[in-house]
Amino acid sequence: MENPVLSVLGQVLPLAVGVALSPLPVIAVVLVAMSPRARASGPAFVAGRMLGLAAVLAIIIAAADLLYSIANAAQLPAVVKLVLGVALLVLGITKWRPKPKGAEPALPGWMETFTTIAPGRAFGMSALMSAINPKEVALLLAVGLTIGGSQLTVPQEALVGVGVVVVASLTVAVPVIAVLAAPKRVGPVLDRLREWLTANSSIVMGILLVVIGAVVAGGAISEL
Repeated sequence: MENPVLSVLGQVLPLAVGVALSPLPVIAVVLVAMSPRARASGPAFVAGRMLGLAAVLAIIIAAADLLYSIANAAQLPAVVKLVLGVALLVLGITKWRPKPKGAEPALPGWMETFTTIAPGRAFGMSALMSAINPKEVALLLAVGLTIGGSQLTVPQEALVGVGVVVVASLTVAVPVIAVLAAPKRVGPVLDRLREWLTANSSIVMGILLVVIGAVVAGGAISEL
């Protein structure tokens, strides 16, 4: 007999990977990991990331449970997921474009603060970034609708949610752990990663949104 928790987890893991590969938090954590206060601010950033994702996902799952109970049939949530999938596809196509030749890649000015950020602020900024990033919230919305539409109990939903948060946080946790373990060896690698993501963040996010949007829309069509 198929384990329902593993079944639902398998459905939402691609979406969790999409959240994990969001360029902005990865660039931010690299800046934190290379800062003079990395040993304290790095773990604080990871904790904030996990808390922010968990809070958003918990709200979405609770709303999805309510939506499914009101719908009394799986079609309304499936329609919502279909609209969401199409929206992700459109957004991905608009993002999926290279920068004009000669354009110098640059970070937003506010991200420069991560190079000297204190642990408390690193925690708060990380949680806030995770909660208000519209592309990540869109992916978490698809995750929440999938979990809420399943036949899982509340503890089982929480278990799947924890799995999603852990997977979605790996790309900020791994650089911090690596820097703490071998700062001199890992530093140059992270610096090259930051430069590449800064130059190609639009393309990376565009490809992710197109792929995830197709997955969400395809799954919704199969439910209708």
